[in-house]
Amino acid sequence: MSNLSILNKHQPNKKLSRGFTIVELLVVIVVIGILAAITVVSYTGITKKANETAVISDLDNNSKKLEIYKAINGSYPTSIDPTTKCPVPPGIDTSNCLKAMGSNTLDYKTLDNGLTYTLTETNSTAGISATVTNGTKPIVNTIVAGSQYIQEIAANTCPSNRTQVRDARDNHTYWVKKLDDGKCWMLTNLGYAGGGTNTYSDTRTLTDGTGGSSSYTVASYYVPSTTSFTTEPTAPSTATNGTGQYGYLYNFCAANGGQTGNGACSDVSPAVVNANISICPSGWRLPTGNGGELVALNAAINGGSINTDVGLIGDKWLGQRGGRWMDGFTLQGNYGYYWSSSQPLPMAFLPNFAYELQFNGTYVNPSISGMKYMGKAVRCVAV
Repeated sequence: MSNLSILNKHQPNKKLSRGFTIVELLVVIVVIGILAAITVVSYTGITKKANETAVISDLDNNSKKLEIYKAINGSYPTSIDPTTKCPVPPGIDTSNCLKAMGSNTLDYKTLDNGLTYTLTETNSTAGISATVTNGTKPIVNTIVAGSQYIQEIAANTCPSNRTQVRDARDNHTYWVKKLDDGKCWMLTNLGYAGGGTNTYSDTRTLTDGTGGSSSYTVASYYVPSTTSFTTEPTAPSTATNGTGQYGYLYNFCAANGGQTGNGACSDVSPAVVNANISICPSGWRLPTGNGGELVALNAAINGGSINTDVGLIGDKWLGQRGGRWMDGFTLQGNYGYYWSSSQPLPMAFLPNFAYELQFNGTYVNPSISGMKYMGKAVRCVAV
């Protein structure tokens, strides 16, 4: 027997080795991808929560300093120095100077001769801010440049945090949030002047009636000189004293999208206004009145009170005492008026009336009716 044969005879058998198949490699890659995605999502969520916590912590600390300042000086500071973040005029010591984490920014506003204030801290990188009013619990706002169109939000996708959105028609920015009444509300008065980009087939034709006379047959809007509208990415007002951002005022015809032949823009009786047509962005509509959604709103955020509007103008709904138009602007800063889509039952003497929400500091009526030719504010509800 040859030496080679002897070697082969005593060498153990070896199994042939092979590499991974394409299918096996793909499975491994997919699993790694899934794990990586889960890690990224978890990290993003943790980071966002950490940023929110930091902003809220800052606001809690700063609000305590403002309360100390008021206790010493009798009122809140008139302003905050943008560089030092110290109160103006200065307090007894600089320990009351405000602080914000990292590059976060502070926006301070005081009203009512220093008896009320709002303080907002913003983390632009994280797209998060929060607002505190007179030492109340901070309200978290979601602010992201390039924010979602309001037309893409429905009642069942409404955010639980106050969130900035924009109207695709003109890029005006608004707050939206699901409130305790279960409805998804705009928390900023509408400021749409007609026309614009018709991506969602919701543009309307409106007439600027600011310099003219009142009318209930022409869809008209009226622009108070004290109002201003922010556009993406600037956040809208968070004022809680009823005078932050009045919006535009609309007659009943304009509020209902200029629809004709059914009472919205005429004195037809009985009125059969189509509640699915309005000045609101696509997917949104006017609230119902006379015991409907306006009453439910007042019950949910204002305790159903008819004696004070503190819950309506507070940080939940940010209501505005924007007054009304009646051949000129009246009651700006004193009364709030908001249209519903509802009209009184057929009565010969009420064809020119429609239900609205009306309030001031000592009076609230969510089911009163007013003349359709008057200009009043609009807040929309998601469908």
